[in-house]
Amino acid sequence: MKAIGFIFSTLLLLATPTLAADYQGRTLDGRKLTAKVYSYNTGGVYDAQVEFKGDLATIYFANGGQLLIRLNQRTITDPSNILGYGRIGQIPLGRSLGVGLRSDNGLTGGLTLSAGRLEDLWRINLITGEGR
Repeated sequence: MKAIGFIFSTLLLLATPTLAADYQGRTLDGRKLTAKVYSYNTGGVYDAQVEFKGDLATIYFANGGQLLIRLNQRTITDPSNILGYGRIGQIPLGRSLGVGLRSDNGLTGGLTLSAGRLEDLWRINLITGEGR
């Protein structure tokens, strides 16, 4: 009986529509927008393109690298200050859990547990004129 409840709950979550990331009532999902991305870990600013999908943002760096982060909020109030958490090699499942090929120090497997650490924080600054 518990298995049926679990399967039903999982199917219900998968069937729930994903809300789009939006700015001023317009969706940003599905378009690549030019941005500068700041890493709180390295202190570096990187040229990139960003593609939003719900509460996720895929960052495509100019050097060919890519990073998936989870946004703090879907509704963007300031396109020069979009915050999200993510770690290279990980797919974020929330601010404190990610899965992927790389593991955190002291952990085995592909799980990374954190409390929304500062080094996992990224700030996206959309270039003026796009996403507005």
